[in-house]
Amino acid sequence: MPDILFPYTDVDLTEEVNRIPNRFGLVNALNLAPVDPLSSRYVRLDFRDGELVVLAANEPGSPGQTSEPEQEQGTILMIPHFPHVETIRTGDLANGIQVVGGQMRARDLETETARRLNTIRGHHSVTLEYIRMGMLRGLIKDGRGRTLYDLFNVFGITKKQVDFKLGTPGTNIREKCEEMVDHVMQNVKGETVSQVEVIVSSGFFERLISHANVEKFWQMEQHGGGSLMKLERERLGGNWGRVFDFGDILWREYKGSFPVRDASGNKVQEPAVAAGKGHAYPAGTMNMFKTFAGPAHHINLVNQAPGVDDPVFISTKVLDHGEGVEMKSQSNRLAVCKQPECLVEVLSSD
Repeated sequence: MPDILFPYTDVDLTEEVNRIPNRFGLVNALNLAPVDPLSSRYVRLDFRDGELVVLAANEPGSPGQTSEPEQEQGTILMIPHFPHVETIRTGDLANGIQVVGGQMRARDLETETARRLNTIRGHHSVTLEYIRMGMLRGLIKDGRGRTLYDLFNVFGITKKQVDFKLGTPGTNIREKCEEMVDHVMQNVKGETVSQVEVIVSSGFFERLISHANVEKFWQMEQHGGGSLMKLERERLGGNWGRVFDFGDILWREYKGSFPVRDASGNKVQEPAVAAGKGHAYPAGTMNMFKTFAGPAHHINLVNQAPGVDDPVFISTKVLDHGEGVEMKSQSNRLAVCKQPECLVEVLSSD
């Protein structure tokens, strides 16, 4: 009897799963941390104490101003490996019914494979958004709550926090905003910044726009048609939350959550932003935020950088005795803020 042949190659499945668009998450929609493919799972981050200076004007032909020697330091991070297995078994197809074009018919391998590819893409998409939110927090974890990297410890930096005291009617909110902007701008050094933005929880956003010193500005925005919110929701292709420009800061509400495992292994929903908190960052930078993509863990792809548009790799194994086929997917990505001193955590202690 001839061997059962799965009709799709690893190349077919890898190409197909990467054709499925990744539409998950606010940070992904913002394109804040573009992908940088590497041929190694190790990435070296260099940081220098040199800063840009204003040059002095001299007569043409005179010696130029000489830069002072920089003290260069660095750290090496390993790109984490995120595997996932989907198994299509004979029992998944036998006696199964699917609805196609409004008509019922027997479930087939082609349709089931396509369904599993969508599932695979979804798992890796939500994982990417999770580590990118970790990048903004400065604390990158995996789906079981294990810390991969504390960027503040890696760079030897104390995290900046700004307490907005939203429970106090007399709090000068603009002054708090200015404190946050000042901290970011003082630490960007040679980077560019278009604006300071902050992603906050729904609770923080609601308390902010309801504060006595803010509410009238929010009402003015709404009476004006809420044009900024409408434009942002249209631009980002989804309703990730409300948007408000106040205090020279663009405030973004993040309504999303992540399905993760707790300490007991149970699946729970973790809010994208912890209740009552937010994370500020400089937008429009040249090189501050990156998503490093490493090579797939496969003998045929050793030391080969993945394509920018091919983040997920799939390999297959036909099970013994025609029991089914196993599809093992993997992504190898790490989102990093190279200057975590520019990150600010916002909160309200009352």
